[in-house]
Amino acid sequence: MKYQYFYQTKTNENRSGWINARDRENAYTLLRKQGIRPYRIVGDDPVNWRPWAIGALIAVLVVSLSIAVMLVLRAKDDREPVARSQLYGDASVIAAGVYSEWSGFLRRPLDRFLAAYAQPGSNALAPLMTADEIASFPDDLEKGIEYVDGEPMEVRQLKNIIAGLRMEMREHLSAGESVGQYMDFLEDRQQSEREFRDHAAESLTRVPESHLYDAWLGVNARLRERGIAPLPMPPQLSTQRR
Repeated sequence: MKYQYFYQTKTNENRSGWINARDRENAYTLLRKQGIRPYRIVGDDPVNWRPWAIGALIAVLVVSLSIAVMLVLRAKDDREPVARSQLYGDASVIAAGVYSEWSGFLRRPLDRFLAAYAQPGSNALAPLMTADEIASFPDDLEKGIEYVDGEPMEVRQLKNIIAGLRMEMREHLSAGESVGQYMDFLEDRQQSEREFRDHAAESLTRVPESHLYDAWLGVNARLRERGIAPLPMPPQLSTQRR
């Protein structure tokens, strides 16, 4: 697939170019390796890409769902900043929100952008933002999160995480970073978390079957410490436990 990308140089000069990639996420990855930090990539993903991504997301969410955590979250309806974490609840609500970039619940461009980085290691792509929308981020940051009475529990979780990301963004900007630098930080951290999870999954392929269950538990414990979605049980273990 061919994608057009737009970016700013260190002297704030707007430029664009074209790149061949298998999908938009791959285009972002290839450009980052070239030292280019695009603020927008234009092009359609392959027809079968988004359904696969959503299916994978649902599978991970179903596997990682904890009834105990759900009960706690349903009982707690706070409106306060929290650390980044996986969203728990109705997997279909979460998948639909990710697919739509939460546009039905988040009005401000900044919040829709931050939502892509709410779940550590998530494969959700940041929404396409125009230069004007990015320029509006500082103004959006000065406004509070828009909570709505009766909104889904999953949306309330997301908004609380975004509130935490807003606090983090203020700290970065107060330290002298630009909005663009904070955006780069978010993407670099997310990519690092994805790679950590990929390496964790790959490490299990080298474990003897006799030790695989314990290794799987240990790997997932480390993933949970980072707030990253745990790995599903390896197929051979699932077969043994039927």
